[in-house]
Amino acid sequence: MMTMFYVATKGFFAALRTERNLQFHCIALLVVSMAGFYFGITNMEWDAIVLCYIIVISAELLNTAIEKLCDALHPAQHPAIGKVKDIAAASVLVTALGSAIVGAIVFWPYVKAAITFP
Repeated sequence: MMTMFYVATKGFFAALRTERNLQFHCIALLVVSMAGFYFGITNMEWDAIVLCYIIVISAELLNTAIEKLCDALHPAQHPAIGKVKDIAAASVLVTALGSAIVGAIVFWPYVKAAITFP
């Protein structure tokens, strides 16, 4: 069990060191978390936000794994490999856009209240 956790952690940090998009998503995770603490979002809102974190980071890691596997199996450009990589990237885009929508739904009332003057 500890070996599986070690290998998974090693894989996550290997991807984090080299993948710019994963780095971006992790920074976004920190910024959104700080906003959540600042605005004091509810437990249910935290549930939605954390679920979005998990989905987006998982999609990014799977996309990275698919890209690395495709590059290892077929280093040269190939239309079918390109299509597979595009589809994997699209899955990250869909999860990120969905998460942005959830974030807007959660944070808009707090932002509106903060910028509305009595």
